[in-house]
Amino acid sequence: MTSDEKRATTLAAKTEATRVFKKLGLTQVPEDPCLFTADRIIVFFYVDDIIIVNHPTVRKEALKLREAIGHEWELRGLGEAQWFLGIRIIRDRKQGKLWLCQDSYLRSMGMKFGAIHRRRCDTPLPMEDLRPYDGKASPSEIHQYQQKIGAALHLDAIDRVISYLYQTRFFAIEYAADRGSEAVTSASDASFGDNADRKSSEGYLCTLFGGAVDWKAAKQRTVTTSTTEAELLALTEAGKTVQWWMRLFKEIGFDPEHPITIRCDNQQTVDLLRKEDPQLRTKLRHVDIHRHWLRQEVQEGRISVEWVPTAEMAADGLTKLLPRQKHQKFVEMLGLVDLRTHLSNHED
Repeated sequence: MTSDEKRATTLAAKTEATRVFKKLGLTQVPEDPCLFTADRIIVFFYVDDIIIVNHPTVRKEALKLREAIGHEWELRGLGEAQWFLGIRIIRDRKQGKLWLCQDSYLRSMGMKFGAIHRRRCDTPLPMEDLRPYDGKASPSEIHQYQQKIGAALHLDAIDRVISYLYQTRFFAIEYAADRGSEAVTSASDASFGDNADRKSSEGYLCTLFGGAVDWKAAKQRTVTTSTTEAELLALTEAGKTVQWWMRLFKEIGFDPEHPITIRCDNQQTVDLLRKEDPQLRTKLRHVDIHRHWLRQEVQEGRISVEWVPTAEMAADGLTKLLPRQKHQKFVEMLGLVDLRTHLSNHED
C-alpha cells in the first residue's frame, strides 16, 4: 500500500467513525477530531482501534454504547485496555497509578538494528557537537541511513540513539492520581543562538498527574538578538499549548482546580510579562508581537508564568544535550520510571 493509499484509508476510516459516533449521540471534541464524549464517557479512535473510557457510575451506559457500536461494525472486544497502538498500558488501581510503555516496539527496533550487544550508554547522544558531513554518500550508504530512520546527522549518532532506546525500553511514563495541586504543570525553555545559523533551540513540556503528555523540541524559525527574546518565543509556543489543553479539559469535563502555570528559568522574561512597565525594547516586530500577546494573556489571567531555577527546569533536556547526571534528572522530571523488574518476564 502506497503512502497516498494509506492516507486515503485513514481518512475514510475517520469519516466513517465520525458519522457513526455522531449518529449514536456522541459529541466530537473540537480540539481533537478523534475524540468523542457523552455524559462521563470518552471514546477515542485511531483508524480501526477504539478505546472507551467511562466513570464507574455510567458503566451500564458505556456497555450499551459498545453494543450500539457493535451493530454498526464487527467488533473484537479485548476487555480492559492492555495495549493501544503498540503502547503497553499497565494499571494499579489500588495505588491509583497508570503506566505507558513501548518496550515491545523498542525491543523489535533494537533487534532489527543490532543494538542488543552494543556497549551501554547513559545518554542518547554525546555532548560533543556533530560535525557536518563533507563527503559524498554512496547509494548503499544513503539506503542504510534511510533504514535507520534518518533522524540524525551521522550513522554513529543514530546507532547510539537506538542503543539508548533499547537499553531503556522498560522506561514507562507514570501517571499518579495523588498529585494534589500539581495535577497539571508546564515548562518552557530556550537555548539562545546555539545552532550554526544562530537560530535558538526551544522546547516545552506539559505533564498531567506527574507524567508527560505533551512536549516539543525544535529550532526557532527566526534569529533573535538576546536570550530574553528567545525565551519569549518559546513561552509563546508553551502558552498556546497550555490554552489548547485547557479547552480540551473543559470539553471532557476535567477540572484541574488550579490555573496551569508555565515555568521559566529566565527572570527577566518573567518580569517582562508580569510587571506593569516592561523594559524590553526590541526592533524585531515578530518578537514584539509575541511579547504583547503573552503580556495580554498573563495580565488577563489566562496564562500564569513563574520563575524556577535552571536546576528545576523540566524542559532543559529539550533544548540541549545534557551530561549523565543532569540527563537522569531530566528523565525523572518527564515522569519516566524503570519497570524492568515488572516487565522483563513479559517480553514477546
